[in-house]
Amino acid sequence: MSDALQQLFAGRELLVATMHEKERVLGPAFLARFPLAGCRAITGLDTDRFGAFSGERRRELDPRATAEAKARAGAELAGAELVLASEGSFGPHPASPFLSCDEEWLVLWDRARETTYAHRHLSVEAICGGVECSTWEEVARCAERFSFPEHALVLKHRSAWEPGDPIAKDLLERAALEDAARAMLRAHGRLWVEVDLRAHRNATRRRVIERAAREFANELAQLCPRCGAVHYAVARALRGLPCADCGEPTLGIRALVRACARCGASSEEPRPDGRAHEDPGACASCNP
Repeated sequence: MSDALQQLFAGRELLVATMHEKERVLGPAFLARFPLAGCRAITGLDTDRFGAFSGERRRELDPRATAEAKARAGAELAGAELVLASEGSFGPHPASPFLSCDEEWLVLWDRARETTYAHRHLSVEAICGGVECSTWEEVARCAERFSFPEHALVLKHRSAWEPGDPIAKDLLERAALEDAARAMLRAHGRLWVEVDLRAHRNATRRRVIERAAREFANELAQLCPRCGAVHYAVARALRGLPCADCGEPTLGIRALVRACARCGASSEEPRPDGRAHEDPGACASCNP
């Protein structure tokens, strides 16, 4: 292992800024890759104050800045030097807006060196969404559709929560879900059922975070060829993958660019999947 990685990780404890058990999916990737002394969650840290998926607290910062704020707050609370945090967002996929996308930002804060490292991961695999219901039978169908109880459900009076509105969370058993749903239906006539997006209540999101952690650990282990710094990471993608038929450049990604945040060095590398041509169906010349 390089001296740079030894200095960053050897013998240090990695703390995770979470109240939703993310240490279980973030920690293993880092423990397997680096000589850390251990990994644990920071106790007593209220990460919901940075924003809640169900709407009770609105996020004030962008996702990356929120993840960093969590890490810094955790370091301050625990007196820790090395803190990892993540922040997820759900919305349209940037390349395919008709698909729902989970964007996960992971930030590692090295308090001793006053340095942050960040990684972004996109996935369409996490189950999300919500539906308005007016009967328990509709709620039950939603539960099946959203893979309950592997994914917990949240019940609200309406989709956009407002102060004073009722809300029911941590519904992990069918009986509890039915009791809460029937009570809300009696009071309001209808309700909003949505997937609980918190990591400890959403199995598919946990798997996305776990994959993001492995990617982040691998990126951190990449060393700059010029100065030897860690995290010689992918900074951007280059489009222009040639069409398999006509050879014209398309919007497909042809290469990746790695860059060093310390010295500014950069280099281009082929796509990791080795793909050299784009399908003619995605070519503006062949399929205008």
